[in-house]
Amino acid sequence: MMENEIDIDFSNEISRQDELQLREYYDKLFPFDLLYDWLTINSINEKEEEDKKRAFERREFSVRINKAASDKSFVIRNKSFNRVEDLKEFLKGRQGIDGVYEVPERLDIGPICSWEPSKKATVSDYHPVSKELVFDIDVDDYNAVRVCCSSKSLCEKCWGFLAVSAEFIGNYLKECFGFQQIMYVFSGRRGLHIWVSDRAAQHLTRENRASILNHIRVELSQNQLPILKRSFDQILLPHFEKYILEGQQIFTNEKQRKYFLSLLPISYKRQDRKIILTPSEDIEKKLKEIQDENLSNSEIWFAVKSYLEDNGLKEHLYNLVFHYTMPRIDEPVSIGLDHLLKSPFCIHPDTKKLCVPLDINEIYNFNPNQVPTVDQLINDPKLFNKFKKIFKNHVNQMKLKYNLSIQDPMEF
Repeated sequence: MMENEIDIDFSNEISRQDELQLREYYDKLFPFDLLYDWLTINSINEKEEEDKKRAFERREFSVRINKAASDKSFVIRNKSFNRVEDLKEFLKGRQGIDGVYEVPERLDIGPICSWEPSKKATVSDYHPVSKELVFDIDVDDYNAVRVCCSSKSLCEKCWGFLAVSAEFIGNYLKECFGFQQIMYVFSGRRGLHIWVSDRAAQHLTRENRASILNHIRVELSQNQLPILKRSFDQILLPHFEKYILEGQQIFTNEKQRKYFLSLLPISYKRQDRKIILTPSEDIEKKLKEIQDENLSNSEIWFAVKSYLEDNGLKEHLYNLVFHYTMPRIDEPVSIGLDHLLKSPFCIHPDTKKLCVPLDINEIYNFNPNQVPTVDQLINDPKLFNKFKKIFKNHVNQMKLKYNLSIQDPMEF
């Protein structure tokens, strides 16, 4: 710094600008009407508007607020609102005595409760009654099997882990449990959220949710269920061979190669031949033999694959692919009725990116680094339109299921 230069702290001005942008975003862009319909449709019985209103009043929300003056943030749980307009006004923040607005940084959604969450401290039988079945998958749980990024970073290559998880879970839920109203949401930084909005899913007990997770977690083997066999053949293996092998350098990266070998059994007794195989050692020798041939990861893989198939080790072939491609689900989030999850269309407080709904048919083409930030949305509101369209189509599909009127047609 030069002698006459003044060191000015712009952090408060930057924070104030963020709050003003958030306030404008909630005022002009956030789709409160669609959020209201999405959260209340499954509560309709006989009196549509009354049932929806009662469900919304008993829905728990949570927010995180940053104190700009102290650089500290705090979470407020058990928030509830009589009207969606009240939620909007709350998210726009309140003005402090210094003239600065305290605008919530993030919005989380919880269960529908036996009472309005704001009355929790005054009633004795307060408890969660229903909630969508949700899945939370974070890319840092794949750190052991990826080299393109680390920690909480996310790029197009490692997004593939989340994309294949989304396709697998969606197919599994539809075929095995009959669920249809499934929405996929990018969390804004490092994860994928899956919301199952069917009425039957919303009323699952904790035990039901745990049972579904156990069903999904069934280990692949040669005697696998038909749904798992189809998933392996049509989803998991093709994705592993097309994207993960080269994208994550399974054999050409030394750390990855050692990790792959660690997944193989040291010894295996073939009952039909009454001999003992040493897959880990055999494949390691093969890799050393061909290391000077400048082969691609895919070419090396097909040699490994042939070894496993020729020696009757297809079960281990399944388990290898299973290890790299099956979803790493945050189980407490799925099981617990009292767990909250970020709302679609909220702004991630760290990245400032939009938490966007995704089209499952385009999920492999999604680029998390191209998601608009709040300042980009303010400068160009048209960036918001395609994500709002996906959400509106999801809500309209739910309305059609219950023969409810649709004000705006679905968009394609």
